[in-house]
Amino acid sequence: MNQWKVLVVDDEEPIRKILKSRFEREGWQTITCASADEAEKILHTDSAIAVIVTDVRMPGKDGIVFLTEQKAIRKDKKYIVMTGHGEKSTAVGALKNGACDYLEKPFEIDEMSHAVQRALREFGLERYQEQTTEILKARAARAESLTTPETWFESNAVSMKPALEWLHVLRRESMNLDAPEPSILLLGESGTGKEGIARLIHRQSRRGNGPWVALNCANFSEQLLESELFGHERGAFTGATTQKRGLVELANGGTLFLDEVGEMDQKIQARLLRLLQEKKYRRVGGNTEFDTDIRIIAATNRNLGTETSEGRFREDLYHRLAGVVITIPPLRTRTEDLVPMARYFAEKAFRHRGKKFDGFTTSAENWITSYGWTGNVREMINTIERCALVWNRQGNVDVKDLQGPSMPGAPALRAVSDSEMSVRFLVGPESFTTLKKQFADEFERQYLLRALDRHNGNVSAAAKESKIDRSNFLRLLRRHVISAQEYRKAA
Repeated sequence: MNQWKVLVVDDEEPIRKILKSRFEREGWQTITCASADEAEKILHTDSAIAVIVTDVRMPGKDGIVFLTEQKAIRKDKKYIVMTGHGEKSTAVGALKNGACDYLEKPFEIDEMSHAVQRALREFGLERYQEQTTEILKARAARAESLTTPETWFESNAVSMKPALEWLHVLRRESMNLDAPEPSILLLGESGTGKEGIARLIHRQSRRGNGPWVALNCANFSEQLLESELFGHERGAFTGATTQKRGLVELANGGTLFLDEVGEMDQKIQARLLRLLQEKKYRRVGGNTEFDTDIRIIAATNRNLGTETSEGRFREDLYHRLAGVVITIPPLRTRTEDLVPMARYFAEKAFRHRGKKFDGFTTSAENWITSYGWTGNVREMINTIERCALVWNRQGNVDVKDLQGPSMPGAPALRAVSDSEMSVRFLVGPESFTTLKKQFADEFERQYLLRALDRHNGNVSAAAKESKIDRSNFLRLLRRHVISAQEYRKAA
């Protein structure tokens, strides 16, 4: 039986009984009552109600007033209104006040059943999206705590000096309330900490108490990216069953961080340019123009100069974004920072798991300094996290602890055999859950490596063979800090 409940509000007992009988045959827990006042008491005590089916004409408070009041309090609930024959204006009013559907009496019971089924599906999908968002927020908060920019902000590396100078300039300029805030473009290889730098700029700006909203442009198709940025009106496209606020709206008064902005489609580039020029935007499928007050920080690992000259990125948008350009150097050029950064990440990763970090051995520090770190800061964090995950002894962390079962060996990256991978995970004192996660991560990583190897680093071909959407394939590569470029070079 579905965990969510349906509430039927109608003063006619025969209708209540018919609907309750049908809904419960469908597997939906159903509660009935004869008035809006009774319904309000039920809603106050039962949070599992997802769909409310209400008549319009009832003694006391009518259904439209009940709907309007409840929608203001319980926005997540789905409301279906039953109207009398010919009451089209009432039905339209119900939809404007937040009903997801309406049916005229007398109606077919199957039609009502389908309407409730759609409403339950929408409710469940929205709940899933909310839960997913909360999980992602929690992960992002934890990731931010691990990647707090103070590590590279206090860098001693010569290669970081220009970036640090810009950060000091921006911090000083943020005190001047009359000066306009420039847009900022962060350049650098994937994983160098561009988002961490962007967060630092936001926190130290006069918008520091305002919203921080981040979006990776590479994770969305053209239509979804446009909707994610600007929002959409109900019915704007297939599947747009409700109005949605975009990230531009949510970031009002704060900072919008656009990662991988070089992946943005030309159509979205044009809309972003207008937003930067006029501080105005429209939702997808809407005619209303909204004002906004946001600062945009963009980042990319692409050469936008080349992208512009070859017509893939708008030159006017590039100049709008590049008010200040800060290049974040790759980790391999910051030799002086490598060991201090590794210690910093290790202390946090171990502490989060209730473990004590006693430091690195000399050989481990030498390995950290000499290892190439092609995945930059992200690869270092992943390496330390894996080490902390399986750590089960006392003493200093050694090279073999850092390389671990999921870490490519220092000399060269290689795929392991199925039997070798099995042996690695069938030994050791770790819990079943820990070993299972390690095995799944290793399988995923090895699968990606082999797919890229077979197709000489061609991501599209590897994704097609794997029957994985290309954007998801790229997301997996980023998660495991795998560079397809390395395979193309080898080819």
